[in-house]
Amino acid sequence: MRGHFLKVRNVFFLLFVVAVTSLITSAVFYTFVLPREVSAQNQVATGPKAEVIPAAFSFGSDSSWEKAIINVTKKVGPAVVYIDTVRTIKTNPMLPDIFREFFGPGFFDDFSGREYRQQGTGSGFIIREDGYIVTNYHVIENADQVTVNLKGGKKYDAKVIGSDRKYDLAILKIEAKGLPYLELGDSDQLEIGQWVVAIGNPYGLHETVTVGIISALNRSLSSRNANDGYLIQTDAAINPGNSGGPLVDLNGRVIGINEAILSDAQNIGFAIPSKLLKDNLESLLTKGKIEHSTSKTPWLGIHMTDITPELAEYFQLPFQQGVLIGRVVKDSPAAKAGLQPQDIITQINREPVKSGEELAARIQKMKIGDKVSLLVWRNQKYRVVEVVLAARPDGQ
Repeated sequence: MRGHFLKVRNVFFLLFVVAVTSLITSAVFYTFVLPREVSAQNQVATGPKAEVIPAAFSFGSDSSWEKAIINVTKKVGPAVVYIDTVRTIKTNPMLPDIFREFFGPGFFDDFSGREYRQQGTGSGFIIREDGYIVTNYHVIENADQVTVNLKGGKKYDAKVIGSDRKYDLAILKIEAKGLPYLELGDSDQLEIGQWVVAIGNPYGLHETVTVGIISALNRSLSSRNANDGYLIQTDAAINPGNSGGPLVDLNGRVIGINEAILSDAQNIGFAIPSKLLKDNLESLLTKGKIEHSTSKTPWLGIHMTDITPELAEYFQLPFQQGVLIGRVVKDSPAAKAGLQPQDIITQINREPVKSGEELAARIQKMKIGDKVSLLVWRNQKYRVVEVVLAARPDGQ
């Protein structure tokens, strides 16, 4: 009986120890831990709310930015055309290679020799429903044949209505009606950082769309100085074949005509501002050209090189000095006077001329409208050619 009582007492003692331990643990928890958690919770609940800064754009599948690019492509794409050109290139085998290194590019363009057909490609866009199209001058320069390809596959022979070498602009005309066309925007309102879309025909890949921003304004291809030109710089990818295609804003308005890239750089492209086209469009359509301010520099209009003893021996000339004409510029004073490639100028106003540098210097001292007398060697004979000097045009 006594043993049973001792067992019961030990059990109660253990239960008492467990209860006391639990009470002590609970007291410690409520005293030291819980107040901190409650304090932290109260601080979060009663403190000022953090400001949530939204992203500039959501690039998810339902983003307005993405939809804008898709909508622009659908709107602009049907009015973008792809241009194929064919031009005749002349080669001249008449001189040995030892002489060719002394002549500049294009010097022998007008010499007789082998001819071959060169194909080219570019882009453009329709500006009127009756078939008027804008592209770059360099896309159609010296082309014998110009073909315009519309979206959907229709092809048309195109006629050059107007062109300007200085601004690199050209207007084509195809015989079609009811065509989709693009609206010209205001490039004067562009801002650096503004989104733009380029559509064209790079490397013959039709309907290629690229996206970028306006990287800079008032750029020049001849100067790296800021504000020294009028071109738009963009990082939207522009490649060979994009020339003449539209650069548009997110409303689908044309704000530039894609023109060129820096070949030794990445994502540096240039476009002609739409304002320049708008200001000169009427002149291109009605006069076929843009009338620039008149130069005050007198101009003959030939590409030339000096007669050397080696050339004199090769051509079996009876003289050792003079100026060999390699090319006569179309519609120049020289062309109008009848000067021809391979003519050799030996005198100007009855005074000997020894070099092209001397001839150019003497022309520069004269006035626009002056008549000069040139003694020319042609077909083993001397003849006198009278030339009336004109103002040097832009780009010459």
